[in-house]
Amino acid sequence: MLKLLSPLILLVMLTGVYLGRVNREQVPAGVAAYHAKIRDAIASVPYSVGSWVGVDREISAGALLILDANVSLSRTYRNLETGRSATLLVVHGSDVRSLLGHYPPVCYHNQGWTQRTARLVSLAVDGSAVDATEYSFTYESAGDSAQLAVLHFTVLPDRRTSPDMSLLESAAREGSSKYLGAASIQFIVDAALGEAERNVEYEFLLKAAMPWISVVESGIESVPEG
Repeated sequence: MLKLLSPLILLVMLTGVYLGRVNREQVPAGVAAYHAKIRDAIASVPYSVGSWVGVDREISAGALLILDANVSLSRTYRNLETGRSATLLVVHGSDVRSLLGHYPPVCYHNQGWTQRTARLVSLAVDGSAVDATEYSFTYESAGDSAQLAVLHFTVLPDRRTSPDMSLLESAAREGSSKYLGAASIQFIVDAALGEAERNVEYEFLLKAAMPWISVVESGIESVPEG
């Protein structure tokens, strides 16, 4: 039986290699340079803004592999005056399809968090407007509890943003433009804060991330059609 299966396994493996080559051949010219530009632009996210000072946190290698991450950043800012903290988490996936299914209601649930609420939030910073979804979660373990609020939106290379996964699902069915990738953005704050206070922190994080987001949005202009 093993002798009969071995050629079949080899055929499957070779077919996978061939299809991988075909997919790579469909990648538009200029994508590699555009992805490098996105990686370089992550340095534009400041470590210090006013009374806020940021410290980078490690993202697991396994998560980055699943997301086919071109670049990622997890940075927690602490306000030296108020003691509050807020976290910026961004991931740019090299292929739109790698981000499908990876958003707060799924990822936090898989880590043991329970979703409590969801609401749409509109932010505007320096002339840029973003619609996002805020999720609140709680975590219960051995008598301890925690709560957090996560604002999430996605960014595509044609200057579209979305408060949910609908645009990514649509882009994944498009032609070679899916190889430009997309970005998933999360702002994480204390859910115990009032709505207005949370929005202020979200606006601060959006302002910090905006230079990088602008580079992600420029994909269509950066990569020639063909």
